[in-house]
Amino acid sequence: MALLLALVVSGCAALPESAGERALAQEAFMERAERVAAVPDWRLAGRLVLETPGESWSGQLSWRAGDDSQIIDLTGPMGRGGGRLVLGGERAMLLTRDGERYEASDPDALMVVMTGREIPVSGLDHWVRGMARPGVPFDLRADRSGQPMRLFQDGWEIIYRTFEDAGPARLPTSMELTRGEMNLRLTIQRWQLGVPAGS
Repeated sequence: MALLLALVVSGCAALPESAGERALAQEAFMERAERVAAVPDWRLAGRLVLETPGESWSGQLSWRAGDDSQIIDLTGPMGRGGGRLVLGGERAMLLTRDGERYEASDPDALMVVMTGREIPVSGLDHWVRGMARPGVPFDLRADRSGQPMRLFQDGWEIIYRTFEDAGPARLPTSMELTRGEMNLRLTIQRWQLGVPAGS
């Protein structure tokens, strides 16, 4: 009897929140996104770990973003060359550590050249700040303050582990992205807001 009661109580605790509470949380999430997006110049430094059933590698990530450009440097013992990805306007350019240069309109395709894997730069630009990619459907679980706990978008599940106070809102410092058998873990060691990408 005690075991049955424990299971009932456990089941009740796991029941989803009401539709009204979810709507309020999503509204708070969108308001939070507006505050974060109002600071277009930002930098982060962190560590990226990628795992698949047959492979695992890690690297240091430096990302600088501004109104009209972004610079992403990926280096470290990844078993691959790494390099610099420069985004601006409708074009993306990759400079490898071997001195090769590639250009395309799709930054995700260039990230495949850099790492050999599909790292979703176009979505990560927003997800790394705890936002959804604009114009693309998403599913969300957030707290009452609008801080995301889990986001589903573009076939990726993004789970947010930890946050820190950083200006207009608390920004993620640890997150995990999963799609199929691919798993990405990003640990952000430092955020800087209000610093242009080119400086």
